[in-house]
Amino acid sequence: MTQPATLYQILYQNETLFRIADDTRQDTFLEKTADVIKSSPQVLAPVSSPPVISKPAEEVKEKNPAFPELKHSILILTDEPKQERLIETESLLLENILKAVGHSSAQSDMLNYSFLKSKDARIVLAEKKTNYFITFGVPLIKLNLDLLLPPYNPKYIEGIWFLLADPLAVIEADRDLKKKLWQALQKMFEKH
Repeated sequence: MTQPATLYQILYQNETLFRIADDTRQDTFLEKTADVIKSSPQVLAPVSSPPVISKPAEEVKEKNPAFPELKHSILILTDEPKQERLIETESLLLENILKAVGHSSAQSDMLNYSFLKSKDARIVLAEKKTNYFITFGVPLIKLNLDLLLPPYNPKYIEGIWFLLADPLAVIEADRDLKKKLWQALQKMFEKH
């Protein structure tokens, strides 16, 4: 068998194939297409490219500010859009919680999500700038961290403990949530 015959047998196996000797439809179509192409005028417009304006590197850096510099091993994020600092009762609750696990707010970086210039915390994860990352009411997706965490279940990822919790105001009003937070923090800060 010749190569085309072998190919047809592979493709069509036991089907009957017919060959049309003179296909005038294809020739007519090609002739009409050629006539249309010949009769259409060709207009060439001058090509002009828009001017390229390069921006100084300083302007680009200002548009993408860096995540705040961290000084401690514990990072606590809250979201209080109306004020930069925590309300006194929430601050006291947080201080008591941290004391219960052997730490204090003085040993942690507390940041308010609403007042951050850069909301991209991937650099913290990449450079391992903290050991504990606790968010109160700030979903990790808002920080450009693609981590799926259920609330109150601490997770150890690439050398950093992550904990997602409800806003402090909600925790303060709910005894069960306080208990869940306490258990989660105990698991995070237990001595290994």
